[in-house]
Amino acid sequence: MMSELKQIYETVISNTNGTNGSVVADNGLKFEVAPVLKADPEHTNPEQLIGASWATCLNAAIISVIRSKRLTNRSRVDVKVKLWLHPVERYSFTLDGFASIEGLSHEEAKEIIDYAHRLCPVSKLIGDKPGVTLTIVPY
Repeated sequence: MMSELKQIYETVISNTNGTNGSVVADNGLKFEVAPVLKADPEHTNPEQLIGASWATCLNAAIISVIRSKRLTNRSRVDVKVKLWLHPVERYSFTLDGFASIEGLSHEEAKEIIDYAHRLCPVSKLIGDKPGVTLTIVPY
């Protein structure tokens, strides 16, 4: 199957200090990171980044499907990210996605969102793992 794949993009993101310092992309984009308990408007963290990644990817896929149907409805994806601490297993995330499409019935929106969820590379990566949910909500 890998021989059928055609690479269309590659990037390298570098971090040398965990949640203290900065993260740099190979295109020069640099952003400051901080531990979650010290979050502020000038810093980000892994929780925000994974939420942003899934929300952006899934909504882009939804918009693509909407356009392929020659519709112009707006869509929105919100991702609630929670960080959990277990005494033995330590840290874990849960991701709760909430997707909506303006002006469509629940059934119509669900059909488009479910299809987009199967197309979105981040959705494929996080899969149907425990702790990951996707709910269709009114716009």
